[in-house]
Parts: sequence; C-alpha cells; structure tokens
Amino acid sequence: MEIKDRPKIAIKKTKLEIAIDVTTIILFVIFTVYFTQQWRTLPNELPIHFNMKGEPDGWGGKWVAWIPLIIGLILWIGLSKLEKYPHTYNYLNLNLENAERQYKNARIMINIMKAEITILFMYISWMIIGSSSEKESAINNGWIPILIFIIVLFGSIAFFIHRSFKLK
Repeated sequence: MEIKDRPKIAIKKTKLEIAIDVTTIILFVIFTVYFTQQWRTLPNELPIHFNMKGEPDGWGGKWVAWIPLIIGLILWIGLSKLEKYPHTYNYLNLNLENAERQYKNARIMINIMKAEITILFMYISWMIIGSSSEKESAINNGWIPILIFIIVLFGSIAFFIHRSFKLK
C-alpha cells in the first residue's frame, strides 16, 4: 500500500504513552533543576569525552555539559512530532484491517524510544557533572550503563518489530 493511500486514523494516545511522556518530562525537569544547581559549582573546564574505562580523555568549557541535555530535548520534541504521523512509517503487509493496530504499535515504539534516548542523554550529562568533582567513582564503569541503554533501545525496537509481524 502506497503512503498516499494509507488511511489517516486519529488514534488517541494510550495510558501507557501518556504515562511514559509524563514520567520522561518529570525526570527531565528534575534533572535540569539538579544540573542548574550543580552548574554554579562546576569548574570552568570539564571532561567531555571518556575512554572505555570511564576515564576522562577530552576536556572542554563547562557550557559543553549542556549539549547532551539539549540534544535529548531536541530528539524528544522531534520524536513527539513523528509520533503524530504513523501512516508515514514503513510497514510490511499493511492493510485496512490491521492499520490501526500497526499504527498504535509503531507509535508506542517511537514513544518508548523517545523516553530511552532522553534518559540516555540525561545520563551522559550526569557523567560529565560527576566526573568534574573529586568523586571519580561516579563514572567508574561509566560505559556499562550506556551499553545497557543501547541494548535496551535495540531490544525495544526488536520487540516492536516482532510484535508488528504478529499484528498482521
């Protein structure tokens, strides 16, 4: 079915999607407040890149610590816009009978990805803040949580793709 021929169905957000959005927004606001409070105590030069052991190996001005938060916010907004157009996504075996189920499944996938990505960028900012203090333990094994986030993100995508095959 061509994209132009696909039905444009108005589907209300599920309670799960609303809960994920609200939770992500609350976490983002709480972290941004925390980050702003920490901003005053940060040194002018912060570690901005880390090796595989979680040790800083690149430095930059403290304003650079805002970049992961800004990227996370931009991606959250962009993916929120994308959620509104499920008829434009790629599907296998889409037809009029399964369109609503497929759209809802794809939209929930985008919603969950949006939350996971936003949390990942908050964690990266937290790593930068934590590594700037004397508490080196804040980033020991810093790549393990990032690796877990990536596994969870791709696991979520795989789950929803598998689910889309079942929704034929």
